[in-house]
Amino acid sequence: MKAVDFLSFFILLFFIACSASTEEKVPGIKEIVDLKTKQYAIQGQQLYLNYCSNCHQEDGSGLKRLIPPLRESDYLLADVARTIRIIHQGIQGEMMVNGVMYNQPMPGNPQLTPLEIAQISTYIYNIWGHQKGIISSEKVNEALKPESNSDVQ
Repeated sequence: MKAVDFLSFFILLFFIACSASTEEKVPGIKEIVDLKTKQYAIQGQQLYLNYCSNCHQEDGSGLKRLIPPLRESDYLLADVARTIRIIHQGIQGEMMVNGVMYNQPMPGNPQLTPLEIAQISTYIYNIWGHQKGIISSEKVNEALKPESNSDVQ
């Protein structure tokens, strides 16, 4: 029984250490008060780095006039459900973001689960000064219903 307690202690210590270092790298994460939202955001950060940051950049600034920013984006803040659909399905055609026209297709990520999309969404909506709270997998499922998909090309 002592070995199990010892192992549990080190696993807990490992997660605390990893969580602290993640929070230091992204100031917005340490400002999240709700524990579940923070957990989603930490997981979402890893997914964002894997699937989104190559184009939108690690800091969400985008690529000049080629890829729109997520940080301080009026387009992003206007409609969470639309953002969820874009993450899943991608988008083509023109879009106006912060007064700048973008026309670069974004491929979708249909392999992502609703939970993973919820985690990415929670991350991008709760850092860089945003405070939208948790974006649940239920909200993702609702946004991905066929009748909700009319605005994504």
